[in-house]
Amino acid sequence: MYSRTQGDATYTFEPSGGLLHAALVMQDRETDTYWSILTHDAIYGAEKGAELRQLTGSMKTTFGQWKALHPETKVLSVEGEQHVESSPYDKYFDSDEGFRGLKAEDDRLADKAEIFGFRIDDRVIAVPHSLFENGGALIKVEDRNIFLYREKDDSHYQGTVAMLIKPHFNLVRSDGGWSLSTPDGREISFKPEKRSFGVRGAITRPLTGFDTFWYQWSLTNPETSIVEQAALP
Repeated sequence: MYSRTQGDATYTFEPSGGLLHAALVMQDRETDTYWSILTHDAIYGAEKGAELRQLTGSMKTTFGQWKALHPETKVLSVEGEQHVESSPYDKYFDSDEGFRGLKAEDDRLADKAEIFGFRIDDRVIAVPHSLFENGGALIKVEDRNIFLYREKDDSHYQGTVAMLIKPHFNLVRSDGGWSLSTPDGREISFKPEKRSFGVRGAITRPLTGFDTFWYQWSLTNPETSIVEQAALP
C-alpha cells in the first residue's frame, strides 16, 4: 500500500490497464503518470523517476480470516453477486508458467517460486516462502533481525506477516508459538498467526514488502539479493 501524497501533491490512483513484467501498473488522474507497484516509482509521464512512500499496517488475507477478526464487516456486492465459484486466476496459480509465457532471466530460483520481496537500507531482498512457510523464521540482513511468518497451506491471497525486531531482543519458540526474550530476562508472547504485527512499538515494527513470484520480482528488480538461510527456523 502506498501513500497518495508526493511532496505537496495528492494523487488519485487507478489501474492503468497495463502491466510491467506481469505486475500491475497504476495511473494517476492528476498528471497521467504511470507507476509500477513493484518498484514504487513513476516509470512514465510527467512525474517519471518520482518515488512513492510505502505504508505499513495493511493486511492481505482471506475473507474467512478477516471476518473472524472483524465479524461486523460489511461486503460490497455487484448486483447482488458476492462470490464466484471459480476464478480465472486458478489456472495461473496451478501452472509453472509465467503470465503469457514470461520467464525470469535470473535462474537462481524457479520462475514461479513464491517469494517475499522488500527493500531495506538501499538493498533489495527476496526471501523464498520455502524458507519460512513452516510457521515462521528469523532472518538477518546485516545487523537487522527480520521475522517472517506464514503457514504452509496459506492461500496465494494470504500476505506474509513481516516485522523488524529491535536489536538485543531474542526470538524464541514457546509452547508451540513464539515469544520475545527481553534484555532484562522477561518473555513476551505474540501470535503472528492472528495476522497482526504482534508486539508493537519499541520492540517490533511492521516491515513493508510484497508476496509475489520470482519471475515478476527479478525482472523488475534485477539487483535483488536472495536470503538462502534462516537464523532461526
